[in-house]
Amino acid sequence: MGRRGGISRRVASGSPAGEVSSAGLDEPLEAERGPLSIAEASAGMLVQHVVVHPSDVVFVKGIVEASDGVALLFAERGGELTLAAPLGRGDEFAELLLDLEQDVGARRRGAPR
Repeated sequence: MGRRGGISRRVASGSPAGEVSSAGLDEPLEAERGPLSIAEASAGMLVQHVVVHPSDVVFVKGIVEASDGVALLFAERGGELTLAAPLGRGDEFAELLLDLEQDVGARRRGAPR
């Protein structure tokens, strides 16, 4: 899913008595916000792109979820995953990545940023 840049909605103002005023309807439309991109959601975190076999994605998701907040997993398509970890969990994140390489043959793409 991407951002819905062209979709707007009207926001009606209400009175304390619960009546809806049409005065606000002549104002410009307010843009509706779509879902965050992976870059926005992982800003300020350690990020590593990995590739696993598509049949291993659910298994990897389970490992990451059971890792007690070490990382988040974003699945883009097939086996292309993005893992993001808080800055203070770098050592645990590195260990998790090594385990994924050994257990499911995860391949890192690019250097961590």
